Amino acid sequence: MRQPFIAREGLRIIVPSLVLTAVLLLGRFFILALLVFCFASFCLYFFRNPRRRTSAGPGELVSPADGTVVDIRDVVEEEFLGRTVTRIAIFMSPVDVHVNRAPTSGLIVAMKHVAGKFAMAFGKDIEERNERNFILFENEGERILIVQIAGFLARRIIPYVKVDESVAQGQEVGIIAFGSRVDIYFHKGYVPVVDLHARVKAGMTVLARK
Repeated sequence: MRQPFIAREGLRIIVPSLVLTAVLLLGRFFILALLVFCFASFCLYFFRNPRRRTSAGPGELVSPADGTVVDIRDVVEEEFLGRTVTRIAIFMSPVDVHVNRAPTSGLIVAMKHVAGKFAMAFGKDIEERNERNFILFENEGERILIVQIAGFLARRIIPYVKVDESVAQGQEVGIIAFGSRVDIYFHKGYVPVVDLHARVKAGMTVLARK
């Protein structure tokens, strides 16, 4: 289901904050009202979900997250892919859009949530230590994996999809709140086309192609 311009998780915070702002203004608590309004404004910005149109061609993978590419390397992913693959890690700062999107069209064949720590999202080995959620996509026999990794401020990873659901490339698949990381794993038939430290946008930036 298409998410609104503001992710629904944010509305649960923003609406009560705006109501409280109005109540404080009526009570002439102007400083408190300003503080609450500033918090609501930040949440409006953080939980924004801009319209995106994916224009990737055949054999291209788009970024699952907004942010900065912090790592590109070959790794062994045994649990879901069972071989050596390429991993691109994307760090999302608190000012990035935090809605995550499908890197490819296909069927979601597996999901797994793993409890863990909440270390800084740019820290070492957080893909093994932090709270994370795995989403495995399959498209014409190819399997692509993304991992949503919680950071120091991110305490909830919220998926929008479920196993056996078909998704379109660029479709929203979940959100992580307040700074985090998303990794994408793909087989060696794809070649990365982004550089380390590049800025990328979910559903728009092509990360790899055949």
